[in-house]
Amino acid sequence: MYQRTRLAMAATVAELADDELQALVPATPEWRVRDVLAHVVGLAADLNAQRFPAADDAGGSAWAAQQVVARRDLAVAAIVAEWVREAPVFEAGLRLFGYEEGSHFVADLHAHHQDVRGALGLSRDDDPLTVAVALDHYLGFLDQLLLAAQWGTLEVVAGNEARLVGGAGVPRAGVSGSAFDVLRSFSARRSAAQIRALEWHGDADGALELLQLGFTGGYSLPAADLIE
Repeated sequence: MYQRTRLAMAATVAELADDELQALVPATPEWRVRDVLAHVVGLAADLNAQRFPAADDAGGSAWAAQQVVARRDLAVAAIVAEWVREAPVFEAGLRLFGYEEGSHFVADLHAHHQDVRGALGLSRDDDPLTVAVALDHYLGFLDQLLLAAQWGTLEVVAGNEARLVGGAGVPRAGVSGSAFDVLRSFSARRSAAQIRALEWHGDADGALELLQLGFTGGYSLPAADLIE
């Protein structure tokens, strides 16, 4: 799944003009399209070399920023070539560490690829299997968030699949939407208003309040709607 999305993102950027590569990405408003590419390539290179965020770098924001800065003067073709070199080791590592770790990086890469495509008005990257794997990761995060807060159970219906997160009791609330829209909502790629516009029952406002508290720093919900 990571390889599929890597190749898809490389194909996306290969077709872009210079002005498109310089376009701002609303989902990551401090970055342009080429910066998003630099980050995902830099992340693979750093982890291959066992370069990790500093202990005081909460959320890895400074680490990610350095990945972008280090590649700012490189041509996009050179950044993609670096990805080709780093990918075999990185992808082998994901297979070695297993599904839980692998789904994290599939989810992260898919989020960034869709951020770029959305910023440029391109069609969605809604490959069903990739969306399902990415959603597994983000629903796992949501499950931990709900359990830690002792909030109760949330029923999530994504497309044709229903899941309970935050416990196995009677749901305090429920939300449903397409698998793609649920994924983008729970990966902090939808505004609070857009998430509230999904089909809800029960304590929707309480669930949304917890989401806003849980998504902080670089993962805060966007203030403005993201239209894709």
